[in-house]
Amino acid sequence: MRNIILNPTKRQVHKINKRIEKVYRPRQKQALIVFTTNISNNPIYKISLDTFPALGTGISMTMVSEIPIDEISKEQYILLLYALYSHWKKLPLVFRGFTPKQVRWFQKKFGTRVFNEHSTVDWWRKIR
Repeated sequence: MRNIILNPTKRQVHKINKRIEKVYRPRQKQALIVFTTNISNNPIYKISLDTFPALGTGISMTMVSEIPIDEISKEQYILLLYALYSHWKKLPLVFRGFTPKQVRWFQKKFGTRVFNEHSTVDWWRKIR
């Protein structure tokens, strides 16, 4: 019974954290972009780590997670997002494709590093 992972999201969080560690640059402006997509009637939860350069308009994106909805429940996905939020203290979570009401719910539950994709705030200036 040793080393058994009872919560399936723990294994996924561990994989995502390893991928983020490979590409995370603490001195650059970066954010975890959380979004859902519909690809050929197969909804997928996706999380990417995007880098916003100080000069220029190019945004570099690295996909860190693609989880089919069949493999994880909504509750487990929220636990996964919270684990990422609490592990990466300086990375904001930007929600794409979520309603403003859903984003407000995440802001109440998680904290101040949660933003809507349409937010015009310079969120990287607020994170210390």
